[in-house]
Amino acid sequence: MWIPFLGALTSCSVGPDYACPCVEVPTEWKHQGCSENEKRVSSEWVYLDDWWQVFEDEKLDWLEDWALENNRDLYMAYQRIEEARALMGVAAADLYPQLNLNPQFTNTGELIKNYNVLPGILNNAVPKVFRAHELLYFLPFNLSYEVDLWGKIRDQYNSAKYDWLASKEDFDAVMLSLTSSLAAAFYQLRVADTQSDLLLQTIATREKALQINQDRYEGAITFYADVTLAAEELDIVIAQYHEVRRQRDLFEDQIAVLIGVPASEFCLEHLPLERLPPCIPEGIPSDALMRRPDIARAEFVTRSQHALVKKAYSLFFPSLILTGTLGFESPVFRDFMKWISRYWMFGEQINQILFDGFRTCSNLELQVAKFREASGDYQQLVLTAFQEVEDSLANIESYAKQYDALLATTKWAKKSYELYLDRYTAGVTYYIDVVNTERDLLNYQITLNAAAGFRYLSTIQLIKALGGGWSYACNDLD
Repeated sequence: MWIPFLGALTSCSVGPDYACPCVEVPTEWKHQGCSENEKRVSSEWVYLDDWWQVFEDEKLDWLEDWALENNRDLYMAYQRIEEARALMGVAAADLYPQLNLNPQFTNTGELIKNYNVLPGILNNAVPKVFRAHELLYFLPFNLSYEVDLWGKIRDQYNSAKYDWLASKEDFDAVMLSLTSSLAAAFYQLRVADTQSDLLLQTIATREKALQINQDRYEGAITFYADVTLAAEELDIVIAQYHEVRRQRDLFEDQIAVLIGVPASEFCLEHLPLERLPPCIPEGIPSDALMRRPDIARAEFVTRSQHALVKKAYSLFFPSLILTGTLGFESPVFRDFMKWISRYWMFGEQINQILFDGFRTCSNLELQVAKFREASGDYQQLVLTAFQEVEDSLANIESYAKQYDALLATTKWAKKSYELYLDRYTAGVTYYIDVVNTERDLLNYQITLNAAAGFRYLSTIQLIKALGGGWSYACNDLD
């Protein structure tokens, strides 16, 4: 009769129901990402699991695959998933009866005092002191089961389950951070290679200019100041080249660590930029941020804390523990494990807190505060995510416009340099005019290259802010 009643009780659950923290989601973005001169390649938003494929770069694909296989941070994040899964199993164990075998053998010798009471002579009992020797063979199977009347054990298990799911999202967050950091370092290295090419071309030009000025000076056509000025400009560019090579080495070492190999054993070939990053397709859904692993993790943490709140509520109600023992017990070994030495016992224990110094009340307040903290962290993280997307879109849009303006400026600067070089060759103007225009051209070219690099970095930051990539097509550099 009472078994169905207990089964009905175990379906009870106390405490408030869970509701996801409310965050207002905007309907559209302030910035679009690409400049007006660039066409978006697709209006359909399609997610890519391997988001770096949006760049269509085989070398980057190879590095990302290597990093996913060898990176130590990713390995540790996976082990944290295993830890959380094991803790979930520990919590789930309390949902089942606990059965253990506890064999015992005792051999006791002691001095005891016994009152030898004979029938009908109650008033003349004479105590007797003697030594006793007792043997006991005991083979019990002990059963203990706490009936989950109010969902306390299930809530503890649910909390561990959500922690496990949060650890899986944390793994994805580590993977997203790893792959985006690798892509950023890779394209910074490529920007450095492109700048190295610009500087090498300038070095070759200025070496030729130095030789021309030396010849003109020896021919008494120009002043020695033109020679010193040409040498000065050459040495400046050589210094800039070595600085770029230093930065490139640092990016290469950073990539080595990310892919899990010693920096001393890793080298990348010369890889200058050949194209611009992909344009952002129209129609980025505002709820795209919900797929971000850090946001999903924060939501699972909130769920975990809510389950602990429900458990804290259940502690105000009585608990019921069923116990039972079945086995054999005998003081004589020859009778041990026989039917006559059978032993059994069962019982139940009910525990209800009457007063514990307000410990249970304080524990409930603690869990409620932790849940509210987790809820606030989730809401703040969503707001920060929207900021990161808007910042990335604003950067992409601004750098795209800067790139267009710098591209036009570079073309004009190149034309100016060619005109002044022709005038100097014809002896119409001074070499200082050529130097100034050439210096301006180099600075514009370096700035243009940097703007292309910033566009790559901003695109990677946007992908990271969105939690993944999209369908794509790439544009060649002009």
